[in-house]
Amino acid sequence: MTSSAVPYIGRRAARREAVERVAARGRAPRVLPLAFFVVVVIAVFFVMIFLRIALDETAFELETIQRQISVEESRQRDLRLELAELQDPLRIKNEATRLNLTYPDKRVAVMVDDLGGGSTELAVPFVEPPARALEDPTP
Repeated sequence: MTSSAVPYIGRRAARREAVERVAARGRAPRVLPLAFFVVVVIAVFFVMIFLRIALDETAFELETIQRQISVEESRQRDLRLELAELQDPLRIKNEATRLNLTYPDKRVAVMVDDLGGGSTELAVPFVEPPARALEDPTP
């Protein structure tokens, strides 16, 4: 028993047959999926450009902020140095001497009358007798 051979159809002939079948049905090849793919590719391209620009803007802002931080850190160091110079005990002593702010040679007690029912004397030994605060200073 022998069977009959199937006729060989080449690739070109098969493709031609498929095109003829599509033409016979009255349809043209689909363009909508290709157009959709092109639109998606273009949209992705523009989104990538936008993201790159946003990233660059953020980098510029970050650089500006870092510059401001370094300026403020330098200012803080200068202010700390100035504070240390102002707190120097030798400088304070020289300023006090220049303004005649020295320790007194004699201690004088000042008594304030009529502030609570009577006068209260301090228990600190003084060289001079206490002066009254509400009295007329002229003798």
